[in-house]
Amino acid sequence: MNIFILSSRGLSSSVFWDTVFELENILVRTCNAKLLIPSGQDLLKWSSELPPLANRIVRKAIKSTTGFYKLASFPELSNKSNVLLTIGISGSDLELLSSIPKWRQRFDLVIGYVFDSWNPNIYSKNVYHLDHLFVALPEVIDELQQHFNIPVSLIPFGADVLGQGSCQVKRSIDLTSFGRIPEQYHKAFFNKFNQPGSEKIYYRSTPRNQVKFPKLPYEKRQDEEDTLLLFHILRNSKITLAFDTIYPGMRKFPYSFITLRWFYGAATGGAIVGKRPTTPLYDELLNWEDATIELPDNPQKSVELIEELLQDTQRLQSIYKRNYVESLARHDWRYRIQSMLEKVQIPLPHLLGEELLQLKMLHNKLVGN
Repeated sequence: MNIFILSSRGLSSSVFWDTVFELENILVRTCNAKLLIPSGQDLLKWSSELPPLANRIVRKAIKSTTGFYKLASFPELSNKSNVLLTIGISGSDLELLSSIPKWRQRFDLVIGYVFDSWNPNIYSKNVYHLDHLFVALPEVIDELQQHFNIPVSLIPFGADVLGQGSCQVKRSIDLTSFGRIPEQYHKAFFNKFNQPGSEKIYYRSTPRNQVKFPKLPYEKRQDEEDTLLLFHILRNSKITLAFDTIYPGMRKFPYSFITLRWFYGAATGGAIVGKRPTTPLYDELLNWEDATIELPDNPQKSVELIEELLQDTQRLQSIYKRNYVESLARHDWRYRIQSMLEKVQIPLPHLLGEELLQLKMLHNKLVGN
């Protein structure tokens, strides 16, 4: 069995794609997968600098002639089963499959995993030729199956719990937010904790700017460094903020869903405080005690709640361990990879099996203590 990962890391660098590339890296290591990294056609790079209308016209011409992407080198495929997996932020990212001439004929099994999977109208037409599509929202599965007439299954998000998780007690940052947060809460926390005389630290992580068609290869960029730094900050945070995608003040989403920050926050142990997702999937995946501590709608009262929580050392330390233990048992990316492979009837690679066993042993050790 040969597994290939078709990656967008040659096309974009941003905090959104960092999460995709993190999963790809785990796949490469645990499944002995090979990365295929297309680049953009020169005309595509040029058109990206044009005004929007001109860019759309030129892109349409490029797509119908050379295609958007090119793959410099393509490995020889053996007589074994050859599997191709591509992971995208949206359905339009499945267009990357077109970088491989005759991709459907070359591979025995082609799988897609789309993070923001709603809106079937923006999917690349390549989706119709997939053997299986995985999505992170159960609410869209029936619609996508009917629209594309292919199997669609749920794979929730996860985190690298084995590599980056922690239940350490010593934490130097009181409150951390990363990603979106309603502005009224940010201002309340900043004005309370980040002023002269305050002994508390509220840290807000701000994302780097997106770079399209980065000139440097992934290994020489700061993508992976940013991911590792984020995990280190979270391991040292007593509280991590997270808000439902449909809560007022957030970017408008059509669904409530459990974004990556919930799994990152739980994996690194800190108390997750905010507005829990209203999707029923939350009650299935994050159903342990204090998985989320709900904030009041009034930001000033939320400040008071956080101050009280920071004083409750015993409760916080229980949360650190519980969040980490539950994540070890349920929410590592390796479990998601296992589910994906089992769904399409691919045998588990040896190293993946070993790391799944490591998760189980570490979980049992902590539960025993």
